[in-house]
Amino acid sequence: ALAADGCRLALMSRSEGIDPIAAELGAIAVRGSVSSDDDLRRLVDRTGDAYGRIDVVVNNSGHPKGGPILDIPDEQWSDVFEMYFLSVVRMTRLVVPLMLRQGGGSLINISGAGYNEPDMRFPVADTIRESMSAYTKLFARTYAAKGIRMNCVAPNVVFDHEPDEPDQRLIDELPIGRPARHAEVSRVVAFLASDAAS
Repeated sequence: ALAADGCRLALMSRSEGIDPIAAELGAIAVRGSVSSDDDLRRLVDRTGDAYGRIDVVVNNSGHPKGGPILDIPDEQWSDVFEMYFLSVVRMTRLVVPLMLRQGGGSLINISGAGYNEPDMRFPVADTIRESMSAYTKLFARTYAAKGIRMNCVAPNVVFDHEPDEPDQRLIDELPIGRPARHAEVSRVVAFLASDAAS
């Protein structure tokens, strides 16, 4: 969606699958983890060197496993905190000085509906998503007048395939009776990244 809007992209993933996607979109590909400050810095440096500016950041991470709330070890809580929350804080620290010099920018954090109504199936993700929501609000209040926006996009269930046997519980809990599609979420992100969302 962002490429279709004319954005020049830089993408990062731990997976080698990033390479063909980046090639298809004419984007910079960086292999790395959002949990690594060094990898985030490498992504920002390569992007800034190649394009001369950074106008939009989309912070998006994978979905961690859950488990019974008292059985979750400290390491799992810490790992997800690094992936979901500290990655946003670190990326923000890296790009905001550039955005201030440019006169503005937009950061979009991909969260999930569970930040608002935690689900016992996803205790770690939903707990830490709430911290991302609070950070987003505090950042937005601090930097909006300086032309830097930060928003959270928090969809419920999102997938593009139709399972052979849809989970009736899933259908029952979703008001529209189906999961969201990736394209529906990406259009929201593209709008928030655009000047139309000023």
